[in-house]
Amino acid sequence: MSASIGGKDLGTVSSESSAKSSGLFNQPLPLSDSDDSLIMDLMGTSRIITVTGVKTGVVADLRTFVTDIEGLQNGSQSSLTFVSSWTNVNKNVLIQDFTHEKASADESKVGYTLTLIEGQAL
Repeated sequence: MSASIGGKDLGTVSSESSAKSSGLFNQPLPLSDSDDSLIMDLMGTSRIITVTGVKTGVVADLRTFVTDIEGLQNGSQSSLTFVSSWTNVNKNVLIQDFTHEKASADESKVGYTLTLIEGQAL
């Protein structure tokens, strides 16, 4: 299964990382060791997914790929479906960052990194 975001194929994914974080409130107690700290799980969790890959094709297709991804990250995003090629699980995400790089010597591919945040757009 190939990875995609918002229905756009992401080509060859070379790495995918996912970090799920809890918004814990940690209150150390004076004159106490760390095992006496008060920890409250009040803030829920968040997940950041980073996808790195290469899209191949003719120059026109690569330009369309970049334009399409940038079009999804338009300043008034709605939730997008990210299909992971690693877990085969669909997640609702928004695009935090999109970086692309084309090696000047090779006109047939563009490298990219996408940073996604899981959740629902307001």
